[in-house]
Amino acid sequence: MKKYLDKVVRYYHDVVNEMKKVAWPSPEDTRDLTIVVLTVSGLLALFTFVVDWVINSFIGKLL
Repeated sequence: MKKYLDKVVRYYHDVVNEMKKVAWPSPEDTRDLTIVVLTVSGLLALFTFVVDWVINSFIGKLL
């Protein structure tokens, strides 16, 4: 049991040490990238809606 506990503690310390090495984005970068993701997602949703509408209209006229 002690060997298992030692491995868990070692793993925890390794994770903490690795997380200290991570280059975290600044709040401004996070905000800017969030805006980009939301904008692109919205544009893709709009594009998908338009293509779906056009295809449905075309198929509706064929039937």
